[in-house]
Amino acid sequence: MKIPERRVAYLLEVYTEGKATPDEEQELFNWIADENDEPFKKHIEKLVSSYHPGQSDEQTDWERLYRRIVEEKDAREEITLIKIQKINWAGWAAAIVVLLFGAGYYFFNTHLNGKHKVEPVNIAQVKKEDVAPPVAINAELTLANGKKIILDSIGNGMVAIQGSVKVMKLADGQIAYKGTSKGIEYNTLNNPRGSKVVGLTLADGSKVWLNTASSLRYPTAFTGSERIVEVTGEAYFEVAHNPAMPFVVKKDRNRVRVLGTHFNINAYDDEQSMNVTLLEGSVSVYASDNHNSKVISPGDQARMEKSGNIELIHSVNTDEVMSWKYNIFSFNGVGIEGIMRQVSRWYDVDIVFEKEVKEKFYAEVSRNTNVSTLLKMLEGTKSVQFRIEGKSIRVMPYQSGSVSN
Repeated sequence: MKIPERRVAYLLEVYTEGKATPDEEQELFNWIADENDEPFKKHIEKLVSSYHPGQSDEQTDWERLYRRIVEEKDAREEITLIKIQKINWAGWAAAIVVLLFGAGYYFFNTHLNGKHKVEPVNIAQVKKEDVAPPVAINAELTLANGKKIILDSIGNGMVAIQGSVKVMKLADGQIAYKGTSKGIEYNTLNNPRGSKVVGLTLADGSKVWLNTASSLRYPTAFTGSERIVEVTGEAYFEVAHNPAMPFVVKKDRNRVRVLGTHFNINAYDDEQSMNVTLLEGSVSVYASDNHNSKVISPGDQARMEKSGNIELIHSVNTDEVMSWKYNIFSFNGVGIEGIMRQVSRWYDVDIVFEKEVKEKFYAEVSRNTNVSTLLKMLEGTKSVQFRIEGKSIRVMPYQSGSVSN
């Protein structure tokens, strides 16, 4: 899948400054591996040229950066250890700060009668009363016999055998099923609040990523005429193509039916609708036991209301929809209640609203930051105010002169 340009810019920045985590380095290397050299080279040149057209010095920096990353990727594949050196970003790094979401620098707008811009916030300013982001995959795998396995507590390799299917934990913490079976056994992968995103490869080769506070129930091997799984919360699917056995995702009485495609489902119970967003291929959605159905195209979103009505939205911002998979909070005209639902799931905190806050907010922020930094940014709009009390956050309209945690 294509990584959004802002995510690429962030990965390049933390990589060259020696601040990238192992997961971030691997994400960058994986993306490069999916690209031919020339398209990747043109992509990073395009990023900087859009901010400094015609300036060859910056192009030279990108050339050096390109060569260094490719060389290190190749060296890693040969299991050779290379020390990451810092590249000089002076002269143009500040110009692309709106694309970068690491190191505590952010760009934020709120839109009321006009637009208010809050200056960048340094993560070093966070206060003692705070909540850190998830640092581990705390997902729980429930096997067919009811046995529960916490993924973060076990080593890599074979986790279990379900019939003739092997359940494997990979080096990156993801789960994969390998093998075939004539019998049907079901497993459930639950990713709780306060856990990093977890990935899963099903027995047919389909890949699924589960957001926090989400779960997937699925057979250990697919048999019959359909491949049926059940989801709660939010998940992104890359379905292996098989016209003879359509892939079906169920959530209560709603269904999504595909042959092979890439799509996102947001099906949290506390959201107003179940949203299905298509990135590639074609998807059919069915509400209320097939009484209402629609076919959506790439870039479209089907909003399936609890009443059974399906609203079709064309040309949605898929980068915003998929931001959770790239570890970004992306709010584009979102009310404070919608924002705090995401905050509650990610940081595993309870939210208490003291009074209504009507304004809409616009922000893009790394999910790797402490919650106090995000709240401080929101408070900078002078529309809302927060108080952190252990694992609870109180939300109230902004009051001049008052101080929050």
